Amino acid sequence: MQMQEKRVIPNDWELRFKWNVKLFYLINSKRNKFLDKFYKYFFRLGKSYTLPVFLPFFYYYGKWEAIIHLAISLIITGILMPVLKYTFRHKRPTALLDDVHLLEPVSLKSFPSADTAYAFTLLGVIIFYAPWYIVFLFSIYALLIAYGRVYMGAHFPIDVLVGSIIGLVSGVIGFKIKNLIKAP
Repeated sequence: MQMQEKRVIPNDWELRFKWNVKLFYLINSKRNKFLDKFYKYFFRLGKSYTLPVFLPFFYYYGKWEAIIHLAISLIITGILMPVLKYTFRHKRPTALLDDVHLLEPVSLKSFPSADTAYAFTLLGVIIFYAPWYIVFLFSIYALLIAYGRVYMGAHFPIDVLVGSIIGLVSGVIGFKIKNLIKAP
């Protein structure tokens, strides 16, 4: 009988946060057939190529002002994501942990979650224009994307937490920049 080699886990800064690893396993280890099938498709709504799906909401509720605000905010998020990913160079959970249920192929770096940042940027902008029930729907959408990134094994909880903060802050900063541009 052969002895199974235990993989040596590299020393990584995200692993030092015990709550981060415990929460990751709590979310990622609970398998559910419905969620597996749901996230197989839904996670794509966290990708920036889905922007045309969301643009009508912004135009309907805020006209060109909301579109300009969204463009500025997405540029901010789009600049911050690669800068942070290549500054921290954090590995994906599958490279650092055993028993990770990965439901999609992943590449690049893990920290922070760009999909979560994108979803929360949309939320951070729509807050300024839409009624509460639309903001509520965008909130549910953003939270589902964030949860899904951990559930699918692509990110640690801290990745999605920081991604959500970046997205919301980008929405606020984009609003301020849009108002500065608009001012005489």
